[in-house]
Amino acid sequence: MAKCSISIDFEGDPDKLIRSAEEAISGAGGSFAGNNAEGKFAINSPLGKVSGTYTVLGQSFNISIIDKPFLVSCSKIEDELRKQIK
Repeated sequence: MAKCSISIDFEGDPDKLIRSAEEAISGAGGSFAGNNAEGKFAINSPLGKVSGTYTVLGQSFNISIIDKPFLVSCSKIEDELRKQIK
């Protein structure tokens, strides 16, 4: 069961969004596997590992956070994701 469910609307090409997400996550030492429809990711933060899955439906990027550090709120994760996507 997801600890956080986040949906972010975006403009433009989903392929570009996914490539950017993969580059950012991989560049920070995380893992990313997926395509422009669905996938999974994991990345370490200073407080612990954050992992989850995603789906892309139309112009909506839907993220389910499966594991996160106790001290990191869902709203903090969402804020960071929105900054990266915009």
